[in-house]
Amino acid sequence: MEVGLLMVFQNFMSQLSDTESYRRDLAMADLAEPLGFDCISAAEHHFFSYAMTPDNLQFLSWVAGRTHRIKLMPAAVILPWHDPLKVVEKMILLDHLSNGRAMLGIGRGLAKREYERIGIDMNEARDRFDEAADLIVRALETGIVEGKGKYYPHAPTEIRPGPRGSFRDRFNCVAMSSDSVPVCARLGGKMMSFAQRPWEQMVPQIQTYQSLFREHHGRQAPDFMCVESMCCDESADRVEAMANEYIGNYYVTVMDHYDMAGEHFRALKGYGDYASHSELVRATGLEKAADAYVQANVWGTPNQILEKLEARRKIIGDFDMMVQVGFGGMSGRDAENSMRLFAQKVIPELKSWKRMAA
Repeated sequence: MEVGLLMVFQNFMSQLSDTESYRRDLAMADLAEPLGFDCISAAEHHFFSYAMTPDNLQFLSWVAGRTHRIKLMPAAVILPWHDPLKVVEKMILLDHLSNGRAMLGIGRGLAKREYERIGIDMNEARDRFDEAADLIVRALETGIVEGKGKYYPHAPTEIRPGPRGSFRDRFNCVAMSSDSVPVCARLGGKMMSFAQRPWEQMVPQIQTYQSLFREHHGRQAPDFMCVESMCCDESADRVEAMANEYIGNYYVTVMDHYDMAGEHFRALKGYGDYASHSELVRATGLEKAADAYVQANVWGTPNQILEKLEARRKIIGDFDMMVQVGFGGMSGRDAENSMRLFAQKVIPELKSWKRMAA
């Protein structure tokens, strides 16, 4: 199993200055390689303290210059917000700067308030993503950007520097909804999903992805990647309180940032799953939904975490994971302690696991 660190740069409730918040999180980012994480990634978000990462590739270039081994992945570049030519240039440049450690990570985006401020009609998100993704995946292999679609027409343009190497096995795609899973499989990406509901409910989507990937590419799909919030502590009582507070707080920010209980998803093309989810949240109530969200993420003592992940593996099969620390108002000290304990007592055990029989 590979284990990565996801940086979200959340300034919960603007409790700190943005400078203080960034200083705290950059210190945690510096720990990722020495503590044994395989990959460091960063989300893309704009305008709000929910996650202050307007240019995750710029951040990863900073990491590249301070590290030697760790892989570097945007999680993700939100394609409808970018000219794909620039995405290709930046990914190839990051790969050269890091001596081949860059990994592509792409997503469609879900926050109406970000789409509105960027000036892109969210009804175009699905089509923009599909058109851009095809262009980017092809260009990263050939070094030639060419687009004949509605949104991103480009005459054949050679990128310099050209590709350092293939991204075929270094390609991750966020697929949280039923209409994104087939696209991820067709493109040949590794499927990534954020923890948001019981993992048992993800099994049909994972199986669909695996089946379609084999159909399109004639080989076994890469292991699914779970992306989640993490709390780790030697005290079971203390870590449960931390999870309920900090992961619970983070859930509140998720609900607010994405307006997850809103009715706007009904009118949006390609967001039908989220319309159903918002109806469920309204029916069950925010408190119950928050409890379910906390349970879907990973927390506990080191042994409790290992037991939970082993139980999950029996449900969804082999998987990789990406964890975020320092969210929901957690102090930098608590976040670092959680990260260090997880790295010391959980990551080595996860790396020792043998693959399950196919």
